[in-house]
Amino acid sequence: MDIFLAFGFIFMLCYCLMQFARQEYVQEDFEDAIVDIEGRLEWAYSRTSFPFGMKAQLKVACQLLGKAKRLWKENKWHQAYSVALQSQKAMNTAQNIYSSALKPVGKKRQ
Repeated sequence: MDIFLAFGFIFMLCYCLMQFARQEYVQEDFEDAIVDIEGRLEWAYSRTSFPFGMKAQLKVACQLLGKAKRLWKENKWHQAYSVALQSQKAMNTAQNIYSSALKPVGKKRQ
């Protein structure tokens, strides 16, 4: 009986260590992505005008950010990081839309 308890304890200890290692593997990258997304969302919402399509991309980025945070709390770390990367991609698209709207269309003929 003691042997079974010892094996059970060792198994649980190994399982907990593996879970901790899996979380630590993606935690720093996940936190960096979240800080980046939140900072860029703050920047985006401080703009006075939004070109066509930018608000839709911001909404997608916000929704994906919320989903990533929820997945992280549910201990689905790799899925959370993947969704955070998708949110970053939506933010990239929103910023590209904004910057392309600011560029002059072309030189005017004289």
